[in-house]
Amino acid sequence: MPDTKISALPAAPAVGTEDLFPLVQGTGGDAETRRASIGQLATRILADRALHVRDFGAVGDGLADDAPAIQAAVNALAASGGGVLLFGPRHYRLASQVVVDGVAVLFQGAGFQQGAAAGAGTWFLIDVAGFTPFTFSGAAAAGSAMRDLAFRQSHPAPGTGWAPTDYGHLVRVIGCPGEIAFETLFLCGVNRGIYCDNSAGLRVRGLAGQVFANGIEIDRCSAAPRIEGVRFRPAYSADDNVVRWQQANQDSIILRRCDGAFLDGIEVLGARSALRLASSSAGVATRVHLGSLAAQNVRNGIWADGAGSTAMIATATIQGELYNGGGVPFTGSAGVLVEANDVHLRFGALRVDKAESNALRATAAAGRIDIFALRIETWNSLADGAAAIHLANVATGTPNQVFLGSPAIANGGGSGPLVTAGSNGAVAMMAPAGRVARPGLAVGSQDMGLWAPAATELAAVAGGVEVLRATALGTVTLGGAPGAHALGVTTPAATVNELRVTGSAAGNPVTIAAQGSDTNIQLRLASKGNAVVQLQSRSKAAFEAYAIANNAVNYLRAAAVVTGSSPPLQAQGSDTNVGIDIQGKGTGAISLTSNGAVALAASNPASSVNSVAVSGAATGGTPLLAAQGSDANVTLALGAKGSGAVQSAAPFQLPSYTVAGLPSAATYPRCLVYVSNGTANKRLAVSDGSAWRWPDGAVVS
Repeated sequence: MPDTKISALPAAPAVGTEDLFPLVQGTGGDAETRRASIGQLATRILADRALHVRDFGAVGDGLADDAPAIQAAVNALAASGGGVLLFGPRHYRLASQVVVDGVAVLFQGAGFQQGAAAGAGTWFLIDVAGFTPFTFSGAAAAGSAMRDLAFRQSHPAPGTGWAPTDYGHLVRVIGCPGEIAFETLFLCGVNRGIYCDNSAGLRVRGLAGQVFANGIEIDRCSAAPRIEGVRFRPAYSADDNVVRWQQANQDSIILRRCDGAFLDGIEVLGARSALRLASSSAGVATRVHLGSLAAQNVRNGIWADGAGSTAMIATATIQGELYNGGGVPFTGSAGVLVEANDVHLRFGALRVDKAESNALRATAAAGRIDIFALRIETWNSLADGAAAIHLANVATGTPNQVFLGSPAIANGGGSGPLVTAGSNGAVAMMAPAGRVARPGLAVGSQDMGLWAPAATELAAVAGGVEVLRATALGTVTLGGAPGAHALGVTTPAATVNELRVTGSAAGNPVTIAAQGSDTNIQLRLASKGNAVVQLQSRSKAAFEAYAIANNAVNYLRAAAVVTGSSPPLQAQGSDTNVGIDIQGKGTGAISLTSNGAVALAASNPASSVNSVAVSGAATGGTPLLAAQGSDANVTLALGAKGSGAVQSAAPFQLPSYTVAGLPSAATYPRCLVYVSNGTANKRLAVSDGSAWRWPDGAVVS
């Protein structure tokens, strides 16, 4: 064969797989020239290379249906054991479905430029409803992923009464026992995003855009899904009609039957709920972990309508304002809404702004919400008295409970209270039972605070010493542990009356009063045994009350009276007739004072047995001042002081006797009587101790 330059060779037609190429193998003296076909070279060079959809006929012009080409590429990867499927920076229209089944495929895009319309980068355009664009199913699809891709669906132009085209889910993961990953995806006006059912795991990272019905929905997940970096905002359209439709209809993330889901970095603007804990025939979401949630213009930041749902949320900020509504709350907005029984939610920090009625609302039973730090700004915009925390009054079953780790900060509620009035639900702060030296709720130091000695008792501790205890039976002890306390309060069953102690302003007395539902209530002070009850003034005893014997039945009463009357000191008791005995101590006198001076003084010598009796009289009778005592005969003496005389303010009437009826003169020495039958000058008689004599000295005869 003659030597010919390559440039002089004739041009070859299209190269076929059977065409041969010369190859030099080895170097130096070991070099050897061999031949190989184009097919052989391609097989070796392209082995394990990522496939590109253009190799299977994908156009990427936004007009042709590229789904069949993409499916052909997936099938080719399935034949070779899976791999990477590359998409260039083009617009791929999908009018039919792509199914990944029996192989793990990585859909790798060229990134995207975010915007309301498809721009630079890899975009999938969908304008036909009624099918699922991407489905991953079966065990062999585990390990598949989609990365760096953007999706856009076509919808009606915004306007009054707007609603999106009812597309099904963009991606469905069905019956896959392994993890499927979605990273850095942009959903531009997608009606429903990712749906995962009866699969082992789902990993979503870096999902952004605007969705209308929902963004992510998970059910029957047998392994903990992980969702982080989700940002749903008006990327397709910020028109009021569009976003307000979302506020009424869109649930950004829906969790049904799944256990231990991990979520973090969730940001939502314009939704009915940012996180919905729902249910299906398979069950509910439990042990959900949410790191951070920022929800704006949402009716409910967290909506739990699946009975038995449980979730732990580190931080959540929820704002219920109507989108572009000038600060007006969205109708029916509540930061956290619990509409199913036995829902348990725990928050590290929760802030709720612009709730129309309630910031937290629990309408079912047996719910429990624990919040370490709660802040509420503006609720009760209807000014109808709605509470910041609404707990339904549960007629049957366990009432709802809210436990706060710190006092709630609540502002801008108008006349609305913090907690619903009339509800049997509870809003409280809990602490362990503790003990005396280490109370469960410590204040200031470890040995100061509250502790629970028993399930029905609460005690207060100061410096490691119990100073107060209260029991469920209504017994309260103050000033020490029971048995060493200074004051005890006992409440009997069905009590309706109470003791009320009231302080006062300067210059006014403090009061101890009986209060209660009875019209008339006694106030009783009682000592123990035979001890007295003592009233003091200036730290000195001023009055004592004392029962002489255990069977005492009669007592003394002091009564107040109306204007113009004199208050009485009365004898009372079960006896029909009860006298009053006023006693002085030792030889001390008893004085009666009027107008600031002593008017009557009574005293007795030692060993006195005789006394003076004063008796009133009935109508027409004569009051009596008489001597009485144990002696058979007791003289009544009237004495003046010093040289003063004994005077009578009226004529002094003498006893009247006849001459024959005169008593013994020896019995009445120096006594004067009237003799009724004496002569004209002989009417008076005087006893000289031995005989009665007339004024002239003659013996009466």
